[in-house]
Amino acid sequence: MKKTYLIQENFSDSSISEKISDLLISGNVGVVPTATIYGLSCVYDNEYAVKKIYSIKKRRSGTPFIVLVSSISQLGTLAGEINDPVKKLIRKYWDTKKPYPLTLILAKNESAGSFITGGRSTIAIRMAVLRAIRDIIDCTGPIVSTSATLSGTMLQPTTLDEVPLQIRQGADFVVDYSSSLGGTESTIVDLTGKKPVLLRQGGLDYEDILRDLYDY
Repeated sequence: MKKTYLIQENFSDSSISEKISDLLISGNVGVVPTATIYGLSCVYDNEYAVKKIYSIKKRRSGTPFIVLVSSISQLGTLAGEINDPVKKLIRKYWDTKKPYPLTLILAKNESAGSFITGGRSTIAIRMAVLRAIRDIIDCTGPIVSTSATLSGTMLQPTTLDEVPLQIRQGADFVVDYSSSLGGTESTIVDLTGKKPVLLRQGGLDYEDILRDLYDY
């Protein structure tokens, strides 16, 4: 039976961040904390690792994952043309020392692999909120992030003990954050049409987003 590598040291320590980065760059799949819940992650451009996450979660193919970035400069490899309204939200909610939990659905860059988005022409992107995760992504490039749960369940694991054993055993490594996470999902807004569409209400209020978008 495959042994899952457990990382219990200080998650914010630079040497631990480097260890996690090396594991992800090598094509491994990990249970990694986000600002809200534990997620399954791998580098976004490794098709084998992405497909492994589908298998671990027992998730239907064609259902896309969110991609986390650590800087605005990384958007160019993922998204197509970014219009002024999108730039306004990015400046307000992402380009800050403490990014907000906002996931944006944007047109996918044609150069990005279709396996990332389940064959769709759009891509879900979020700026990583945790500083330690952004440090990792600075080294690895964008990473896939999806809840560390079996597909179809409503579980939101805020501690490692809440992550199903089947998920932990399926991953190549597990990071123990040692404290409970926020538990509130990100707000997801689709900006690929003429008007924004709320797909999921999370920790960021949609009405606030609209006010910032339209200045009312």
